[in-house]
Amino acid sequence: MSIKTLAFITAITLTFAACVNTKDKLKSEIKEKEDALFAEKDHSINPNKARDVITLYRYYAEKFPEDTVSADYLFKAGDVSSGINAFQNALEFFHIVSEKYPNSSRAGYALFLQGFINENTLGDTASARKYYQEFIKRYPKHEMTESAEFSLQHLGKSAEDVVKEVTHQQDTLSTTSTQK
Repeated sequence: MSIKTLAFITAITLTFAACVNTKDKLKSEIKEKEDALFAEKDHSINPNKARDVITLYRYYAEKFPEDTVSADYLFKAGDVSSGINAFQNALEFFHIVSEKYPNSSRAGYALFLQGFINENTLGDTASARKYYQEFIKRYPKHEMTESAEFSLQHLGKSAEDVVKEVTHQQDTLSTTSTQK
């Protein structure tokens, strides 16, 4: 084996080892930040700690985009962003998960949550409709499909109107079944 070949193999081995070491260090740092974020006794989210962990989630996903953990971290970034009312950031993270990681176990939820946030937080029923319809098309057997269909049927209605409608439907079913 030539010295050039040996040097090349050594360089690749060291690069790989450094990458693995960086990954492990970053995962450890993320775990520490998560623990600190969720350690509040009143279950509140400290916005500064939240931003710290969101930054690490994003950094990890940018540094190691092919790692399957990246989709989970980006999903968590969306979830934590929602928790601190940074809904546009949450939408961005959920969009990345649903588009860049379509085979992830989180992709369906990420697409559904884009509809949910648009509907319930931003009041953007047109966008919510688009996301719910896309979710149903892509994930017809997902556990959230029924919820997406329900949301589509009731887009733009107040919670009070939806409750009245559902109660009326239940009363109608109850009356029909007792008459038989």
